[in-house]
Amino acid sequence: MLGIATTRIRPLTEEIVNDIVERAGGRRAHPDHDRRAARNADYVVGNAVIELKILDDEGLSKADRQAKLAALFTVLDPERPVHVLDRERLDLAGRRSYDRTMEGPIKGAVKSAKGQLAQSRSEFPETKRSILMIVNNANTALDHDEIVEMAGRRARNDTEQIDGVVVAGAYLHSDGFDTIALWPINYVPISLDMAFPEYEALRKAFHGYAECAMTDAIINGVSADMTKGPILDTAFEVDGKTFVKPAPPMGKSSDFYLSGRPRLNSTGSERSPIVGLTFPELDRNEWAKFRIYMPEDASLGERFEEWGAQREEAISQGTPLRPLVPIPVTFAAWSSSLIGGTAPRHFMPVREYANRLYQQAITSLIDGARDLENTKVIPNRYILAVTELIGQDQANDVSHIFLIERYIGAEAQQTAIVKNARIVHLHACTLGASYAVKHGVTSLRWKKVMTYAWS
Repeated sequence: MLGIATTRIRPLTEEIVNDIVERAGGRRAHPDHDRRAARNADYVVGNAVIELKILDDEGLSKADRQAKLAALFTVLDPERPVHVLDRERLDLAGRRSYDRTMEGPIKGAVKSAKGQLAQSRSEFPETKRSILMIVNNANTALDHDEIVEMAGRRARNDTEQIDGVVVAGAYLHSDGFDTIALWPINYVPISLDMAFPEYEALRKAFHGYAECAMTDAIINGVSADMTKGPILDTAFEVDGKTFVKPAPPMGKSSDFYLSGRPRLNSTGSERSPIVGLTFPELDRNEWAKFRIYMPEDASLGERFEEWGAQREEAISQGTPLRPLVPIPVTFAAWSSSLIGGTAPRHFMPVREYANRLYQQAITSLIDGARDLENTKVIPNRYILAVTELIGQDQANDVSHIFLIERYIGAEAQQTAIVKNARIVHLHACTLGASYAVKHGVTSLRWKKVMTYAWS
């Protein structure tokens, strides 16, 4: 992950669960299950029959599920290029739709298990409880608590033949230096009058396996069958938009990565691209001076209006991420900038001079840029570059550029210059500096929105 080696563990397989059940005092319900015609449950533990369902499919890999989720979140802000799959952003109706979409694997497990449990209960009349055991192996679209809640709800709503649900899983979280392993297991009672005392032995056996598995990974290193790595962001695209379920945060800041945990940058770019096109800004008087000095240069035009037409055409070639920035130029200042020799009689050096002024202004603005949250003195006019950090990959970050103007006795005015740009923080700050030059602003502030940041 992130180009750094990390701990891996073995996926939770049926063979591993067989061993855990045996350690809990249980056994296979039907040793000849692979030769039986009837579909049956997997285990008998004490007075309980248990059916095992392992979630081995990624929950967001199905195209129909992706389309349903995309429709739910796109309507919240149709202009956004990246949407975070956060259930809390939805209204009540949207949350119900989200749950119905995401709980498909859970619903399928409950539907299949109830018949299997009933079959084995009929063959073991001495047993008194029917238990569904769900082990999350590969469905990173749902976290453990979501599976617990969905499994309980589906078992209560869909059948009277399941008395309780055990939900277990193994989850690794790593930044390449620190690794956190979580092995949660929970029991959800469905029939409140049907106790499941064997759960404690099952829980103890599961945690015993977890301890051995982690010790093996640490002492003996990663082997070929240890294919389960840390949880990563889950993402998919629909109609040119990206939908992301960010990996859970690790819970506390890193003592090793003092500037923040490393993030992937799948944009492939480590530097900010060009963020502006320059054009020498001449008033009529200055244009006349250059025209007299450079009579053979056709690019100045025969009349000032022709020069103005060139300016308008240049402006039309600008884009929100690469705006046209007019740079005021005077003949006297340009002449003074020349070191020795005779001033050229063509206009290209003037364009280069305007570009140098632009670069100097950009550099000064970036050097003076400050985090808005840590700024004690707020300028009256400034450009604000805001970046929403989303998950582990900078390619999913979304940025906005604003012009902020504050006046005594009035609320600050905020003008959106760029919205919903899929650019990283550094790119946003550089673009903000370009717009500051364009609008004659001398202060740049930035802000990182950490709501969905990986930390």
